[in-house]
Amino acid sequence: MRFLSCTAFRRKLGLVLAVLAVSSASCQPREAVTPPTDRAADAKETAPPPVGADLQGGIDVSVHSGSVDWTAVAQAGHSFAFVKATEGIDLKDSAFEDHWRAMKDAGLIRGAYHFYVTEDDPEEQARFFTMNVTLASGDLAPVVDIELLGHGTQPGLPGRLKAYLDLIEEHYGVRPIIYTSPNFWDQHLTDEYGDYPLWIAEYGVDQPRLPSGWQTWHLWQYQADADVPGVEKGADMNRFNAELDSTALFVP
Repeated sequence: MRFLSCTAFRRKLGLVLAVLAVSSASCQPREAVTPPTDRAADAKETAPPPVGADLQGGIDVSVHSGSVDWTAVAQAGHSFAFVKATEGIDLKDSAFEDHWRAMKDAGLIRGAYHFYVTEDDPEEQARFFTMNVTLASGDLAPVVDIELLGHGTQPGLPGRLKAYLDLIEEHYGVRPIIYTSPNFWDQHLTDEYGDYPLWIAEYGVDQPRLPSGWQTWHLWQYQADADVPGVEKGADMNRFNAELDSTALFVP
């Protein structure tokens, strides 16, 4: 038997311990490695779609409503709101930008509407709205408010409105919501729009009357200029038809 010096013994012992450590590590079960993913894409794919119960009751306002405390509106129990964005080909609501940001900060489901001027070119109106309104997934679908016939309106209003709706749908990837009253619609338009979501305005009734072409309504404006906590000069009151699927009302 050959005896090692202390120095040689320590070197050999260190080598043996190192080998044992490597061997032990190789026997340990390996952790599963998850490949990196696009978190934003995953969130978009797995997020549940909005449901009708999320809408409940809501309001709509314009600059004429005065100042709005959107946190107070939400605390009063309103879950969604529409704000006026544009009118015709050149009028932008001066309060729109402030409302649009503050609604999101307050946690409200938000939507924007365009007041359709029947004398103006539909393509120019569509361009004006899309230039001023950016919608994101989870926002309410764009609304066209058609309720007033201008004195200079030329024949062919139904076709011009359809041209506007087609351009808006192409831009945002969702069918626009039509806001109107039953009397106005039946006097000036046709029954070929029943596959668009309907936002009907009629007050003092138990149920709104449906315009020609529609079998149901999605939203009902049942009171105008109501006193709403947080709204300086009052707002219009709306409710969602809870019997329907709300998917059509949202930007996908």
